[in-house]
Amino acid sequence: MKLLLFDVDHTLVNTGGAGLRALDRACNKVLSIENAMEGIDPSGKTDPAIVREILFRNGGSSNLDPHLQSVLEAYLWFLREEVRLSEKYRVLPGIVDILDQMSARSDVMLGLATGNMQLGAQVKLERGNLNRYFAFGGFGSDSEHRVALVRKAAESAARECGSPIDPENVFVIGDTPLDVEAGRTAGYKTVGVATGRYSMDQLLESGATFVISDFCEGRDQFLRSTSLR
Repeated sequence: MKLLLFDVDHTLVNTGGAGLRALDRACNKVLSIENAMEGIDPSGKTDPAIVREILFRNGGSSNLDPHLQSVLEAYLWFLREEVRLSEKYRVLPGIVDILDQMSARSDVMLGLATGNMQLGAQVKLERGNLNRYFAFGGFGSDSEHRVALVRKAAESAARECGSPIDPENVFVIGDTPLDVEAGRTAGYKTVGVATGRYSMDQLLESGATFVISDFCEGRDQFLRSTSLR
């Protein structure tokens, strides 16, 4: 059995900035902070970690958790509208084909390993009709720390199939060095996909097992490198 764990943003879909706009609106509503995401790089971070960074930058100190939860709840509320109205939302190249192919196989399991809150991930994937491929995963709502949520996804897969999956057969797939780092630290193989802000060279330098440009041009390389061809 092989386990493929996908990141969401800029790996499966590009929401056209819907998440950033929703966070800005949430921080404005809950904390009266305007343009909260300005100067903050969300790439590869979990939703709770991003909000915590916003709170620290705006003078938060002691117990941030009540504010953090309030912002996340407001964010999920606004996210539905932002994703629905986003003019630049798109499923990334080759994603539907590779998910169709892999989901038809009995020797492959598909899951998510994403910093999104679970509901947030579902909202982002719903517009592209991609939720149907993923029965489990690890999410920012499971842990603020990316390594922990990757391990949670693998544990969920093991429960689904009734036995642990050999780490050599687990592939963490994402578009940022933080995705790669989390997968490596968890003890799994990693696939860099250069559909976000990072180049193939940058993803290789971060330690990815292998890198593809996207799942259209890089489909054959992906299948060969994972021994799924």
